[in-house]
Amino acid sequence: MFYAQINDENICTCVSQLSGEIDNKSLIQIDSYDTSLLGKKYENNTWEETESKEETDDVSDNELFQAEALLNQQNIIIKQNEHDEVLAQILLDQQS
Repeated sequence: MFYAQINDENICTCVSQLSGEIDNKSLIQIDSYDTSLLGKKYENNTWEETESKEETDDVSDNELFQAEALLNQQNIIIKQNEHDEVLAQILLDQQS
């Protein structure tokens, strides 16, 4: 699944491909790895050009590291939930 990450001003700062569905208001699911969205503003379910794309250039290494860490945490949570569902089904099957 592909996602565009937006900042507090709804500007796309990053495009990513992730292994599963993510529930995060700063990640917008998109159809493809579309880097043309970088610097665009997400308003009312549409992407709009902004006056300047300089904001995407101001992303620090620390911000990138934090974003990657958050995405990795979300992926771990997704996998844990999948494991929990399997274990719950095994337990239910054992009780039958």
